Amino acid sequence: MFLPKEKKFYGLFEAMAEKLSQAGILLKKLVEEQEPENIEKIALEMKKLESEADDIGHETASNLHKAFITPIEGEDIDILRQNLDDVIDGIERVVNRIQIYNIGASFFEKIKDYIEIICQAIEEIKESVKELRNFKKYSKNILERCEKINKLENEGDDLNRTTLKRLMNPDSISSPTETLEIIKQKEIFETLEDTIDCCEDVANVFEAIIIKNS
Repeated sequence: MFLPKEKKFYGLFEAMAEKLSQAGILLKKLVEEQEPENIEKIALEMKKLESEADDIGHETASNLHKAFITPIEGEDIDILRQNLDDVIDGIERVVNRIQIYNIGASFFEKIKDYIEIICQAIEEIKESVKELRNFKKYSKNILERCEKINKLENEGDDLNRTTLKRLMNPDSISSPTETLEIIKQKEIFETLEDTIDCCEDVANVFEAIIIKNS
C-alpha cells in the first residue's frame, strides 16, 4: 500500500497533463479562429499555463527529493516530469513565435493539420497519465496509446517534410521581406516538430515504466 505522500506523484502528473491539454486547446483555438488580434491574449494565457506547469514540475521535483519510497522508480518520475514540461514549453514557444514574428492568418492554415496531430498526441498522454495510477491493470491500454503517439509522430514527420520542402522551394521570391517570412515560418515548423518529438519522448517513458514493472 502506498503512503498518501507517495500517491501525490500521480496527482501532480495529472495536474500537469491537464495544463498540457489546456495548452493544446489554446493552440488549436489560435489556428482555427484565425484572428491575429487575439494572438496577444492567447500568448498571455499560454504563458500563464506554462508558468503553472513549471510550478507543478518544481513541486514534483521537491517531493521526489524528500520521498523515502516512490510508487515507480524515482528516475522515471523525474524524466516524465521533464518530458511533460518539454511538451508544454514547445507549445508556448510556437505561440510566442507567432506573436513576436507577427505571423499573418494565412500561415495558420499551413500548420492546422500539424496542430491537430499534436493535440491528438496530447490527449493520448493525458489519458495515459490517468491510467498510470494503476499501470499494472491498464498496461495494455497505455502501450496502445504509446503506439498511437508513435504513429502520430511519424505522421508529423511526413507532414513536416512535405511542408518544409514546399516552403523552402518557392516558385519565386520577389523581396527580402518574403525571404524573412520563410525563415520565420521555418522556425515555427521546426518547433512544432520538436514538440511532437517530445510527445513521443513521454510515450517512451510510459513504455519504460510498463516494462520495468511487468
